[in-house]
This record gives sequence, C-alpha cells and structure tokens, in this order.
Amino acid sequence: MTGLSRDRLGLAATLSGGVALILAVVSVVQTGTNQDLQATASAHQAQLQKAQTLVTVDTNLVQLLAKAAAESNDSDIRGLLARNGVTFRARPVDTPPPGVSAGGKL
Repeated sequence: MTGLSRDRLGLAATLSGGVALILAVVSVVQTGTNQDLQATASAHQAQLQKAQTLVTVDTNLVQLLAKAAAESNDSDIRGLLARNGVTFRARPVDTPPPGVSAGGKL
C-alpha cells in the first residue's frame, strides 16, 4: 500500500470511530430520556387509576345519598345533592327498575 492509501484508511477509520463514539453517546442519552419518560408515564397511569377509583366511590356515594334522601324524604340531603347538580325522582315501591319486568325477570 502506498502512503496516501494508508493515510486515507487511517482517516476513514478515525472518522468511523468518531461517528461510532458519537452514536454511542447519543444512544446513552436517549436511553436515559426514555427511562424518564417511562417513569412519568407510569406516574400518570397511577394517577388515572386512582382517579377512576375515586369516580367509582363518588358514584356509589351519590347513589347511596339519593336513595337515603328518597327513602327518608330528607330535604337537607336533597338540597345538598341539588346544589351539586344531582337530581333524582323517587320510584314508587311497586315499580320495577328499567329493563326488569313485573315478574322480576329481564
């Protein structure tokens, strides 16, 4: 090989090594960023799960309060529910819930 050819090979090897080093550094940085994003996404998922649980509890609580207000004709509970946007009508005792026939079957 001639001196010029060796110089070009050496330069190409040096450039290739430099590019590989830069790509390795970029990969490490992106891995760290990805882990941070995954941790953030996991935290948000946990918040969503907690919120969904609270919605279920809230719905059950409102239903129980409405039932208690209807059964006891409690105007204070009715007022509390109304102030928070909850309205309801008490169903007569002998009327089955929607979707259920008088015989108790769907």
